[in-house]
Amino acid sequence: MRKNLKTVLGICLVCAGTFASTTTLQAKKKVAYLFTYFTGNAPEQEQICYAISTDGFSYTPLNDGKPIISSDTISLKKGVRDPHILRGEDGYFYMVVTDMRSSQGWTSNRGIVLMRSKDMVNWTHHTVNFPEKYANTMFANVIRVWAPQTIYDKKAKKYMVYFSILTDDGQCPYDKVFWAYANEDFSDLEGEPKVLFDYKKPSIDTDIVQDDNGTYHIFFKTEG
Repeated sequence: MRKNLKTVLGICLVCAGTFASTTTLQAKKKVAYLFTYFTGNAPEQEQICYAISTDGFSYTPLNDGKPIISSDTISLKKGVRDPHILRGEDGYFYMVVTDMRSSQGWTSNRGIVLMRSKDMVNWTHHTVNFPEKYANTMFANVIRVWAPQTIYDKKAKKYMVYFSILTDDGQCPYDKVFWAYANEDFSDLEGEPKVLFDYKKPSIDTDIVQDDNGTYHIFFKTEG
């Protein structure tokens, strides 16, 4: 599996985003898009897969559609969802995923996984378990930490991870979007998460993009 991936990814590497533009090593020219995804709610489907496209519309799964990373090797729940990949400013690729098995219930998720790689084949991975990391705070009572994504903050020169949170203690009574900076080696979050925005209704699956004029835009789903 790794050999086949290296054959493909040695030619094409991710540039940015979950739908990620790719580039040749020789010419540094954008030639394709890489898509990271999972396929369903069964344990064998809550895995990270890759697909590639030359036009951004039609995608071909890599590795015969099989997972490129086994969830039980990287996550506490032995299942992951919502993969998001980003080409970093430093030559690394960054991926974040929800650490969750939906078969255990939609309020069974307690954290996320942070991953980093030079080649998109060999990944370092670190779990962030909120009840353990944030003991004696409201974040110790999370029942959802959903759909993390990463963006580079050029002013702070740090990678910002954002996600939605729900707690069972009444302090965050509906899914609300929070953010925190990752530390230097992308192995943990720095400090306590802060509210990114409060839509006053459940909000999940947030995506931030920056246009050519430098303006940031947020897209998100409202539950209900």
